[in-house]
Amino acid sequence: MEAFAFYLMAALATAAAVLVVTERQVFNAALYLAAVLALVAGLFGFLGADFLAAAQVLLYVGGILVLIVFAVMLSSVRDGRVRSQINAQWLPALAVSLAVAVAVVEAVRRSSFAAADVQAAPTTGALGMLLFNEMALPFEAVSLALLAALVGAVFFSRKERPDGAAGDAK
Repeated sequence: MEAFAFYLMAALATAAAVLVVTERQVFNAALYLAAVLALVAGLFGFLGADFLAAAQVLLYVGGILVLIVFAVMLSSVRDGRVRSQINAQWLPALAVSLAVAVAVVEAVRRSSFAAADVQAAPTTGALGMLLFNEMALPFEAVSLALLAALVGAVFFSRKERPDGAAGDAK
């Protein structure tokens, strides 16, 4: 039953990924992308990578995708439609895509996945203990580096006033 659920989620993720690139409505494509990212998080959960599943949901589904949706909604795209992306290169692109797909399918067919006997075990507790005990100092150093990058980005993105003074006019 677990294998059936895993393959069902993989098939749904693949179908949603195809819909992301074929959908003409930009907002709908963003929603299909949310489905793909959530299904990939579910696949991580099935594989025993609970930390990756949680990070996938928090960072990508919860953060990055919200930014994409805001960018789509605030952009100047007229009625949410995009122009056709088909050009004169579609036939060579299709040939290369099919060749890569055949190569991947053949590689999977020839592989022996039964040799790997890995037991899925939760990893979040061990990673949390490592992160906040032995790696607390590097973790805080990275947070300070990110804070410095954020302050620098705000500083360099300020607009100059016409009189030469920095800051926004009130």
